[in-house]
Amino acid sequence: MLNKSNPALAINGGTPLSEAPVLIHKPYLDEEDFAAVDRAMRSTFVSGDGPECRRFEAMLAEYLGARHVLFVNSATAALELAFRVKDFPPGSEVIVPDFTYTSTALGALYNNLKIVLADVYADNGSIDVAKVEDYITPGTVAIAPVDYAGIPADMDSVNEIARKHGLYVVHDTAQSLGSRYKGRRTGTLADISTFSFHGTKNMTTGEGGAVVTDDDAIASRIRILREKGTDKHSFLTDNRTRGFYEYIDTGNSYVQSNILGALGVSQLMKVDRMNAKRREIAMYYLNQLKGIGEIEFLRVTEGAESNWHLFGMLVPPEERYWIMDALRAEGVMANVHYSPLHLNRFYSDLATDDAMPGSVMFFRRLLRLPLHPCLTAEEQDLVVRAVEKIFQS
Repeated sequence: MLNKSNPALAINGGTPLSEAPVLIHKPYLDEEDFAAVDRAMRSTFVSGDGPECRRFEAMLAEYLGARHVLFVNSATAALELAFRVKDFPPGSEVIVPDFTYTSTALGALYNNLKIVLADVYADNGSIDVAKVEDYITPGTVAIAPVDYAGIPADMDSVNEIARKHGLYVVHDTAQSLGSRYKGRRTGTLADISTFSFHGTKNMTTGEGGAVVTDDDAIASRIRILREKGTDKHSFLTDNRTRGFYEYIDTGNSYVQSNILGALGVSQLMKVDRMNAKRREIAMYYLNQLKGIGEIEFLRVTEGAESNWHLFGMLVPPEERYWIMDALRAEGVMANVHYSPLHLNRFYSDLATDDAMPGSVMFFRRLLRLPLHPCLTAEEQDLVVRAVEKIFQS
């Protein structure tokens, strides 16, 4: 039980468990990664869509069991392209979970589409499929489920609803590389999926993302859109020597540097090992902290396996910030992550707290603990002892 006045707590002037902070996240980079980047730079092909980018795309497609992977400069760009390729009429509606990062909504907004916020489950932040049909109108064209914390959404239910109403499914898999849903890897569960390789993700290219689809027509057009509306991709593939390529559509510059493609190759080779380490740490936390009655843990969707992108615990909402500050005082850099979209100024006119009870409650209770492959056994033990010190003081 919490005893906020306990003088032994560092937040009250007691001795902290650690003077050095235990970081909330840290990318795992080793000599293989450094060597891969060095080789790519020495090749002098450092611009976009190079041979290492093509190699990374092919490897990731094989890993996922997908037909097409297109490496781009961010998951935000991937989401924009995922909607751009469909040319939906301006003002068409896209259902987006209220609890997500802004990029999920921006992908549709950049294409002049209207966002309709959907409530999420209060125990894991995933879109509440029981409520989805309530948001569908004659103007609805798409739904964008999100795999928060690496926990796959209930994609069978999402896809069933989408088929019933003729909706396009854009699966925001930014956090779930390596996760599975009913035996299939995320990235293969929707019309199109979008991954992130930001420095905080389970594997990284520093900045970067990918569009994944089995639809040949979608992939073909995105190759043009991501290269400023040109046919440069086929120009390079076909090894033409005429010295120029054709401008055939509008687009933007979303290709990735060959240097980062090389880093993607190196990181992907060990992503399962890195994810296994995350799982090992998560299981340690769960086993050690399960006896604390005031804490609950995020529910994993039935039939799903998480890649443990994040480790979240649900705490008493009125004490959430105090608990966070108390953990930080002990040396554990806990965090609350992000807030529901409707609580942010830009989206505040789209929903109220009363309309999003699951989202509000999930946010008010969520607290993240450090989780990354670089955590030492000593740091893991320190995290556990800090939580126990606060809740059993």
